[in-house]
Amino acid sequence: MSSQTKEKTKVFPLPDVLRDLALLRASDVQLASLVPGSSENPSLSKELDTDLEKSYQFTKEARTAIRLRDGEKVEAAAGRLETVRSELEDFVQGLETDS
Repeated sequence: MSSQTKEKTKVFPLPDVLRDLALLRASDVQLASLVPGSSENPSLSKELDTDLEKSYQFTKEARTAIRLRDGEKVEAAAGRLETVRSELEDFVQGLETDS
């Protein structure tokens, strides 16, 4: 890829961003007026807060699950459980044959 092509594919070229910011500053538009205020609809705000909290909880649980999987702790625990299950089956068979 040539350097000219690379420059043209910049996502946010600085001169364009600065020009846009200057235009916004020169205009009479208040950016805060474009964002819905939380005082307009309190029930919607509460619902959004609840959804956000659920999202944070989901993310936390997903990260915990990924850490468990990556740490191979689940496989190790499954191996230990399988060993215990096998030993219990042998124990039960021993009890049944003694009877």
